[in-house]
Amino acid sequence: MPSDSTLYHKRLLVVDDHPVNVELLQDLLEDHGYRQVAGLTDPREVLAHCQAQVPDLLLLDIRMPHMDGYAVLEALQQAFAMEAPPTIVLTAQVDDDTRRQALAMGVRDFLTKPFDHEEVLARIHNALRDQSHYQWRRDQAAMLERLVAQRTRELERLSCTDPVTNLPNRRGLTATLGEWQRDGVVVGALFIVLQGIDAIMRYHGHRMTEVLLSEMARRLKAALPDQGVVGIWGSHELLLIQPRASMAELEHLATRVRGELKRPLATSGVRLQIDGRIGVAGGVSLEPERLVHMAALAVPHAREGVAIQVHSPALEASEQRRMQLRQALPQAVQRGETSLHYQAKVALASGRTCGAEVLVRWTHPALGRVSPAEFIPMAEASGDILALGAWVLEAALATLSRWRREGLVDEAFSLAVNVSAHQLCRPGFVAEVHEALARYDVPPSALEVEVTESAVMTDLEVATLQLQQLADLGVSIAIDDFGTGHSSLAYLRRMPVDTIKIDRSFLTHLLDDAQSHRLVESVVAMAHGLDCRVVAEGIEAPAQAASLAAMGCEMGQGFWFARPQPVESFLPLLEEYR
Repeated sequence: MPSDSTLYHKRLLVVDDHPVNVELLQDLLEDHGYRQVAGLTDPREVLAHCQAQVPDLLLLDIRMPHMDGYAVLEALQQAFAMEAPPTIVLTAQVDDDTRRQALAMGVRDFLTKPFDHEEVLARIHNALRDQSHYQWRRDQAAMLERLVAQRTRELERLSCTDPVTNLPNRRGLTATLGEWQRDGVVVGALFIVLQGIDAIMRYHGHRMTEVLLSEMARRLKAALPDQGVVGIWGSHELLLIQPRASMAELEHLATRVRGELKRPLATSGVRLQIDGRIGVAGGVSLEPERLVHMAALAVPHAREGVAIQVHSPALEASEQRRMQLRQALPQAVQRGETSLHYQAKVALASGRTCGAEVLVRWTHPALGRVSPAEFIPMAEASGDILALGAWVLEAALATLSRWRREGLVDEAFSLAVNVSAHQLCRPGFVAEVHEALARYDVPPSALEVEVTESAVMTDLEVATLQLQQLADLGVSIAIDDFGTGHSSLAYLRRMPVDTIKIDRSFLTHLLDDAQSHRLVESVVAMAHGLDCRVVAEGIEAPAQAASLAAMGCEMGQGFWFARPQPVESFLPLLEEYR
């Protein structure tokens, strides 16, 4: 906070058509220590003077020839808008009309002629002090905004980059593919499965493996044509994406890439060598996941004796199954093929089950169990997610109501229900939730709505309004898969978020990579800074749970605690953890 001593170095401008008044105020102020007091007797010169150097305080007469004080104020407001200098009016008449008009134009105070010297000094000191404090707070806020923006950019960069190789990770690659797809660019993909990494890690350790991966990253980047991108897709998988390439060019590139993979690396007296199998696919306007899926399908099995294979119509058999599922999906609920599974959410500090996430499952009569990763995107694309989501909400609340009546869960137990962008942005959704809660006599605090970042960004304004209305009911709001979508403090600050769920991808290298550990710590600290609880998804080891608890992460879920369970298997688990 600035001290009062700095006020005497502020720039003051006195404007009065009577030179004697200007000299009087200049002498008074300079006698009391003010170092920069300028004066003007012609109001027409004020704008140019301020444009050359904006004063920290303007002492302005109202009644002047050529331009009165109101005209001067209007000119300054047009030129500077919110940056116009604060103003104290000098006037011999402080009638109600003058006061109201001046205040409406943003005037801070009034000095009545003839001047009382002590009053003049006090009012000027107060105005300068208030303006100085306001400017200081404004500067602090701007600095904080810059720091937040810088940190957000860094988090975004880290979330898109593999910490070992500095290559794009799955999220970064998907984002690039999405941009090319939206631009209508022909894109090719090489899905590369590395062979021999496990043996190197087993016999030479993680450090040597990281040296090898970093060198492979350098080689492959050097071998890429213009605009090509190579990145890490999985622990043993690379993805190379190349725009504007023919299938023949992609096959030639795959041969070059395999040659680079097979070239031995000598380091620390050790000769390391790996190999790879490569699937090739390409097309235009393909969804990123579709293109990657095509390339992954084309990766030859090790027993086939070939290293490179191009996606072909024969591989489209899987798409026939997809079509069959798409046709069956709209009637799946009515036919009783869907069911709910529950995955426990555990308080990391106590190990107590404090809630569960509701997950929908589908068992097709002919094709058997269908992965949610397969049918949820289908439902979202077709609009069937609305009916499916409504059924999930009804069934979950009916179950929770029964558990509460039978004393199987306590008052603090809550169920989290995933809500898609289609549901969240649909008019009437909040009313449906409210009615369902009332119908099953479930308090709003026992329900948590989980939405992904991408769902919120589908229509940020509508989503924020709907979430606020849910929060007003007492329903908790959670951001799911945080860090995999539009991670931004700007939108988080606008929404009534209670919980941030850290995506499982952030936990992959939590224990073996310091940068990943710091990234998760930063997310936890950021969430707490927004007064949000934190749930970590995908906990698969006790050491992960302990590390997260030490960071202050409140809750976790994952296979270490329990897999998603049908209701009959979940209740014994509840009793065990209670």
